[in-house]
Amino acid sequence: MRKFPRFPVLVINLSLVVSLAAVWIVFAPTQIGGQAAYVMVNGISMEPGFHQGDLAIVKTAPDYDVGEIVTYRDARISAYVIHRIIDMEQDRYVLQGDNNSWVDAYHPTQDEIIGKLWIRVPQFGKTMEWLRSPINMALTTALLGGILMASMLIQPKQHGKNKNKPSGNSTGGVELALYTLGFIALLFLGLTIFAFSRPITRTVDKIKYLQTGVFFYSAAAPSGIYDTDIVRSGEPIFPKLTCSINVGFVYNLVGDQLQEVSGSQQLNAYVSDAQSGWLRTIPLQAETVFSGNSYSTTAALDLCQVQALVDSVGQETGFRPSTYTLTIIPHVAIHAKTAGQELSDSFEPKLVFNFDKVHFFLAGGSKPKTDPLRSSQDGLMITTATQANTVSALGFEFDVIFLRIVGMVGLGFTLFGLLILGWYIFEAAQRSQEALIRIKYGALLMEVYDRGFESTSPVIDVATIDDLAKLAERQNTMILHMMRDYLQFYLVQSEGATYRYVISEGRNSPPKIAAPRTTNSD
Repeated sequence: MRKFPRFPVLVINLSLVVSLAAVWIVFAPTQIGGQAAYVMVNGISMEPGFHQGDLAIVKTAPDYDVGEIVTYRDARISAYVIHRIIDMEQDRYVLQGDNNSWVDAYHPTQDEIIGKLWIRVPQFGKTMEWLRSPINMALTTALLGGILMASMLIQPKQHGKNKNKPSGNSTGGVELALYTLGFIALLFLGLTIFAFSRPITRTVDKIKYLQTGVFFYSAAAPSGIYDTDIVRSGEPIFPKLTCSINVGFVYNLVGDQLQEVSGSQQLNAYVSDAQSGWLRTIPLQAETVFSGNSYSTTAALDLCQVQALVDSVGQETGFRPSTYTLTIIPHVAIHAKTAGQELSDSFEPKLVFNFDKVHFFLAGGSKPKTDPLRSSQDGLMITTATQANTVSALGFEFDVIFLRIVGMVGLGFTLFGLLILGWYIFEAAQRSQEALIRIKYGALLMEVYDRGFESTSPVIDVATIDDLAKLAERQNTMILHMMRDYLQFYLVQSEGATYRYVISEGRNSPPKIAAPRTTNSD
């Protein structure tokens, strides 16, 4: 008998393995050695291209260019940020949100960049957040398990009547269900063991936060002096052309676990002389309160009044330095709650002008390439409070208690599915041995018509169907099945002999079938 080749099955399996390997190489997360990172957009800094709830998939690259959207980890606030590269300063990148009017205070190196944008999936991050809820994950697992079980247990309809057509279901689905449920049960068991090996809470020793401030100013100017009719931030100001300027300040507080943030702010100007130590305060804005993580304010300042002040001091004292200093300082005091404790801090950035009798101009920063309009201040709070313990995976933070619930619920559903499948196999075995054989060895069975196999070769009856299946697997051949006279015949041809196992329909033990006898005539 000709053996049926299994080459197409091998090709399909190899193709499946190669495809899965390719998907793994492309989409494997960086946390487990892959090249992709998954970031959920939280905020409006990248609108209109990105919206809150979008999922961004980024990939590592050997280098990054200006104009590319990248994700980096801000070491000062321990958070991931997805913004666009707008400039480079030596070995550091300058980034800015498309919807922000200011650049990021933190300038990461190439090693701190996770990757550049590869794929954007709108609103998929909200789906991931929805699945993080224990009840939603349990419902989803139950639904998928129910669909899997239903697809495996539904019997195909039989069309027409044929007394020689074998009863029972094809076993491919049952085998697949057993392997699938067993594999899923092992996964959930591993997740449960992992989750219960981690504590539910952890001690919050340090809580980082960051305060940032951005100054800006503007004034009307006659045409022909500047590029525009407005003096913009960074340009010198000539009191002979305009006396009044508008000074503004934008404050932002960034940090994990900060709650009930509020504070107060007051804006003052200080005219001073560094050589003599003389100082005069000019209030610009009275103390006001604010709530939330950010605020902005503006105030008017008369530069002609400032020059008149220093001229008066020079006439009274006789001390006339060539330049004076004008410093704008917002006095910010914040209050917040974090990890069950009170947080209080202050922030007093400075916008410094040097001026003489002709003009006011920005003083250079204390560090090279420091932006005089931008300031930032790190904060660190030491606490012994506890918080929910989390595990990082696929760019998300999962609570340990959530993983415990998912593991136990998933394990319970898969074990319940295995119990139902076991009951189904038991019921099939009780109905007939033929049905049990199909469940166990359906992948090896091939239906044939009666061609008189027993008369063309010696027949050897085997004790059990298991012995016949072992022979078929050893010979890499199929088990031939046919029905004749209400008897189920299972045959394997090997080395000139036919190995046979026979059962009667509806019986649980094989009947005794006499082997064909050959008569010799003299």
